[in-house]
Amino acid sequence: MKHNIFLTYSHEIVGVAMKWLVQQHFPLSTIGEAQNFQAALNDLPKKKYDLVVLDAEIGDSTHVLGTVKHIKSISPQTRILIFSELDEAVYGPKYLAFGTNGFLPKKADIANIVLAIKTALRGDVFLGKRKDKSLPSADYQKNIDNPFYALSKRESQIAELLVTGESLTEIGGKMNLKDTTVSTYKKRIYKKTGAKTISDLIAIWKIFR
Repeated sequence: MKHNIFLTYSHEIVGVAMKWLVQQHFPLSTIGEAQNFQAALNDLPKKKYDLVVLDAEIGDSTHVLGTVKHIKSISPQTRILIFSELDEAVYGPKYLAFGTNGFLPKKADIANIVLAIKTALRGDVFLGKRKDKSLPSADYQKNIDNPFYALSKRESQIAELLVTGESLTEIGGKMNLKDTTVSTYKKRIYKKTGAKTISDLIAIWKIFR
């Protein structure tokens, strides 16, 4: 099913990772994005979004709660999922009380991030501590989704060097390979992981490693 999803994020690497996850699990969706509070306010009214993933760190709590109210005022049907590094036990109830569809900790595993988005899109409320025995375990889900499992041993070694900032020449020197050979491996790694840039690869690496 096609959805219009708007992502906000305080750090670019978080935005890249979240966008990649949405593209993988909700491939028909249209994605809007903003990295700061003002951009979010400017862009949100331009399109009717089914879901807004609102990063609580793009502004102080007053700004975030104000944004929640603003979204509700211009589009009551839009679901809102709070994405935050704050303590869920302390801040979760606060945001839920303002009519959001859930509080998602940034340390959440992949299975819960996907579940939270699915739950919010249905119009239900995601509760991070809720246990649903019908769901596969987080480790099982992570193993299924992990694109690095598709890499060969040599590709995995090169991928690890790439995300640590090594150049093709440096990698070639360490592994006794030509630059062109390393470049070929890099292309294979990008294809298998779905990365288009080194920033994408780093973001995906952080999720699964």
